[in-house]
Amino acid sequence: MTQRPIAGIDVAKNFSEMVVISPSCQIIARLRIKHQSSSDLKKAADILKKVEKDFAAAPVVVMESTGHYHKILFHYFTKIGLEVVILNPLQSDSIKNISIRKVKNDKIDAFRIAMLYKLNQSNIATLPLETIECLKRLCRQYYHFNDELIAYKNRFMSVVDQIMLNFREVFPDICSKTALAVLEKYPTPEDILNADRNELISVIQQNSHKSYLWACEKYELLYDKAQEFREISISDSANITMLKIYIDIIRTWEKNIQRIIEAIEEIIKENSQTGESILSTIELLQTIPGVGFISAVTILAEVGNFKKFSKPNKLVAYFGVDPSVVQSGQFVGTKNKMSKRGSEILRRVLFCVAFANIRTKRNNQPCNPVLYEYYQRKCEQKPKRVALGAVMRKIVCIIFAVMRNNKPFEFRTPEEHIQKYFSKAAVVNCK
Repeated sequence: MTQRPIAGIDVAKNFSEMVVISPSCQIIARLRIKHQSSSDLKKAADILKKVEKDFAAAPVVVMESTGHYHKILFHYFTKIGLEVVILNPLQSDSIKNISIRKVKNDKIDAFRIAMLYKLNQSNIATLPLETIECLKRLCRQYYHFNDELIAYKNRFMSVVDQIMLNFREVFPDICSKTALAVLEKYPTPEDILNADRNELISVIQQNSHKSYLWACEKYELLYDKAQEFREISISDSANITMLKIYIDIIRTWEKNIQRIIEAIEEIIKENSQTGESILSTIELLQTIPGVGFISAVTILAEVGNFKKFSKPNKLVAYFGVDPSVVQSGQFVGTKNKMSKRGSEILRRVLFCVAFANIRTKRNNQPCNPVLYEYYQRKCEQKPKRVALGAVMRKIVCIIFAVMRNNKPFEFRTPEEHIQKYFSKAAVVNCK
């Protein structure tokens, strides 16, 4: 147990409760801190400085991660030189039954948070560097905006299907720049049939950046499809209005997503000019098959410092792809699910990377022969989702190895791994 004073803080939206306990677990101070009040923060700092003087030991400030509300307190107490510990809410929730009485309020929660650290049930965690924190926020917004964009695209497609169901036979991607330009100016089959031929061809050619001949062929096909669907089209004012609104929304979301990507690139560029290693880390991660620029930035932003993971299994648990364990007495559970206690964004990226590694190219050659073969073997014994989960775990181990060795990814079969291991062991024994 730590012999230092501890300040437990229960964080809420507009205020927080702080309880300071002595090394003997006696409550020596309480304070309600209003987040918008700099005077309250100064009072808290004065209390903690007095405690440090009385006990000849700097107090530890402990709080749980609560959305973004804890960040103001974290940065303030860190700025004045105090050690701040951030708890995972799963950890702080584990001590809620320390008392038999069913009592829950902010003051008691603050005391429990302090006691949890006192009992050494938590590890010190700090917020990442400012650059990593910025990338993390931008990456999370990137995925959030993409989800919103997909939702509006689906709504847009439902309206297009009512107006002209066979439009996607002309433009398979009806959310492409060319398709949106055509639908914006000629939203109904009637508009397409009455349009000036040369004008419509010009719209198609300018937005697709393809040849005039290609645009003419698209026009002829579009004209034929408009004639087919003309009689059954639901071209009322409601559908036309919503069609144009959805086009504006889709373009806005795409523009905002592009702005996020540009902001991420700018942050990385500025960071590389300071001599730090974020760019080199991203480039290393991108050597892994299936990991693109945004995926690499997201992994770096969510994980932060890879050196805090001493073993691959610890990184696997951080990703939340480790199996849950159910065991009591002689019973050992065999149908254990993925724990999913890590970052949801990380698992999302990992799923996409794993899926990319088990795909085949147009020539039917696997993108990653080693993981493809591994996946096929797993599918012989397990359901496909379970096999994909095993591939996800393998990729986390690859990420760990790449970052530990600080070397680009190399394709190696299991046999090559074994051979290299024994060759290294032989060299060590010779020495």
